[in-house]
Amino acid sequence: MASGAETAGAILAFACPAPTACYEIYAAIKEDDIPLAREKQDRIKQAVQRVVGDLGVPGIKYAMDLNGYYGGSARLPFLPLTGDQKKEIERVMSNVRN
Repeated sequence: MASGAETAGAILAFACPAPTACYEIYAAIKEDDIPLAREKQDRIKQAVQRVVGDLGVPGIKYAMDLNGYYGGSARLPFLPLTGDQKKEIERVMSNVRN
């Protein structure tokens, strides 16, 4: 959410592993509860940046598996995640469960 800007829409790759967390932000905005929407967005922003922004498709798929959805393995040209990357996703997703 940009400060002072009205939100009209979003493309939510993070809704794949965490649809409830994303919906809660949307619902708060629809109820015109901007402070709550910001609080909920702040809660997931580190996970969004690392999982979607840094690790991309393999990160999203692994986070989906963690939250009980089917993510599976990413196909080539994506490389498998390392053990350290998986541990990091587990850490940042630990408070983002559905």
